[in-house]
Amino acid sequence: MIAEATAPLTGGDYFRTLVARLAKLLGVEVALVTECLNYPENHVRTLAFWHGSSFSEDISFDLVGTPCEDVIHGGEFCFYPDRMRERFPEWSAEEGGVESFIGIPVFAPSDGRVVGHIAVYDHQRIDEDRIVESMFRIIAARVGAEIERMQSEQALRDSEARARQHLSQLAHVSRLGALGEMASALAHEINQPLTTVTTYAQTCLHLLDRPEPDLEGLRKALRHSLEGAHRAQHVVKRLRAYVARGELKTRLIPVQRLLDDCMVLLQTETRHHQIDLDLDLPTEVLRIRVDTVLIQQVLLNLVRNAADAINHSERPDRRIGLRVSRSDDDMVEFQVEDTGTGIAPEIRPRLFEPFASSRQDGLGIGLSLCRSLIEAHGGKLWLADTSEHGSCFRFCVPAGCEHGRDSSASGEQAAIG
Repeated sequence: MIAEATAPLTGGDYFRTLVARLAKLLGVEVALVTECLNYPENHVRTLAFWHGSSFSEDISFDLVGTPCEDVIHGGEFCFYPDRMRERFPEWSAEEGGVESFIGIPVFAPSDGRVVGHIAVYDHQRIDEDRIVESMFRIIAARVGAEIERMQSEQALRDSEARARQHLSQLAHVSRLGALGEMASALAHEINQPLTTVTTYAQTCLHLLDRPEPDLEGLRKALRHSLEGAHRAQHVVKRLRAYVARGELKTRLIPVQRLLDDCMVLLQTETRHHQIDLDLDLPTEVLRIRVDTVLIQQVLLNLVRNAADAINHSERPDRRIGLRVSRSDDDMVEFQVEDTGTGIAPEIRPRLFEPFASSRQDGLGIGLSLCRSLIEAHGGKLWLADTSEHGSCFRFCVPAGCEHGRDSSASGEQAAIG
C-alpha cells in the first residue's frame, strides 16, 4: 500500500489512485483527500473523493461539527473505530449513519503548516488491528509534498496570470490614454478631409447656379467631395480600431503610393498657410509594410505642426521639406523639416509626453500619439534637430521586401505585443 501510495503519479491522478486504494484496502465506503482553503479558514475542498464504489464529484465543505475539524485543527491522527453516531450525531446522520472514522492531517514539508487531510469512514465498525498509524503518516507525508507542489505551481501560474493581466491593463490604460488623445485630436485630424468636402460642396453649388451647369466640373467636384468624406471615415475607423484592440491592419505598399494617397491633404494644409512643400524622394522604389491610414496621419500631424511653427515665425522663408530615404539599418526614414521658430528648450525633454506643448492653444497630444503609432510599427520617431531657424522631425519604419507581393495584397493583422 505504501509503495502504491508513493508511486510516481502527480496531481489529480495521484489523489484519485490513493483514495481508491485506501477504500479498497480498508474496506470502507468513503475515502477522501482535501486541501485547506485560505478563506474561509474552516472550509476544505476535496482533491479526490471516493464514495461507495466509484469517484464522486469534488466538493467543498465546512469543518465545523465534523470529525475532520478535530483532525485539521487538532493536528493529530484521529481514529474512531465506532460510536460516531454518539460523538458527531448530526454529521453522522447527514452522512447516512456513519459509525467509524479515520483521519490524519497533511502538513507542508517546507514550513509544517496544515494544508489538508486524509479521511476514511464507514457505516460499519473498523477493526483496530487493521489500522497501522505509521502507514497513514508516510502516506500523509507524500500527500503533503504533492499538495505543496501543486500549490507552488498554482502560485506560479497565478503570478504569471497577474503579470499578464498587469501588462494587459497597462496596455489598456495606454490605449485609453491614446483614446483620450484621439478624442481631443480627432477634430483636427479629420478637419482637412471635412474641409475638402465643404470646399467641393460649395463648388457644386456655384456650378449649379450657372445658367448652363458644368456637369463635368460638377461630377469632378462631387467625386473629390466623396473622397474627402471617405478619408474622414477611414481616419476615425482606423484610429478607433487601433486604440480599442491594439491591432494594425498592414499591407505592403510603395512609399510613393502612400504619399500620393495623402498628398491632397498635405498640399491643402500647406496652401492654406501659404507654405511651400518640397518633396524629395529617392529614385529607387521603397516599400514598407504599414497601416497606411495611421502612417499618413503621422505625416499629416508633423506637417500641420510644422505649419503652425512657421506661422509663429516672421521669417520670409516659409517652407516645409518632406524627404524619404533608406537608412543603413534597412529602415525607411521620413523627414519633415520646417523653417519655423523651433522647439522651446523647456519643452524638448518632454516633447513626446502627453500634454506637452509650446503653443498656448495646443494640447500637446499629437506627438505622443504619433510616437505610439510609429513604435507600434516597430519604428521610432524623434526630434532630429531644432533651433531658432526651424525644426526637423524624423521617423522610420522597417523596409518591406523589395520583391515582395504587390501592394494590393490583402491586409494582414499584426497584434502589438
